Amino acid sequence: MTARLPVGDHEELRGLLQRYARAADDRDVEALEALFHPAAEVTGARGMQTLDEWLTGMRGPRTFPTSMHVIADPLITLGPGPDEAGVDAYAVVHQLSDPSSDAGDLTLGIRYLDDVVRHEGRWVILRRTARTIWMR
Repeated sequence: MTARLPVGDHEELRGLLQRYARAADDRDVEALEALFHPAAEVTGARGMQTLDEWLTGMRGPRTFPTSMHVIADPLITLGPGPDEAGVDAYAVVHQLSDPSSDAGDLTLGIRYLDDVVRHEGRWVILRRTARTIWMR
């Protein structure tokens, strides 16, 4: 059995982003939901949405059925309180169309700006703003 090393807040917050990337790419909506505070707000291409609205969209049909999020090392700011932090991360998201279609693939440069809080003993996203910086 492999021993688990204690992990500090910075590593837990880096892990939060990596778990998000994997859950989004796996289309695992239940895993995504667990990464957000129940009262979370997500602002992105569809405007501001409640967590439930955003998750409904994530459950729907996808123009790009396959994706791969590559998230850079985040800038993490702990505080102002002991259970609050800000996480600022760049990502490159490869979105692949169905190979049997004539549609092209899409690659996005995104900046995730997250307000995170410790909720029920773990870090979760309370507010997320996803800004598309570029696309090809």
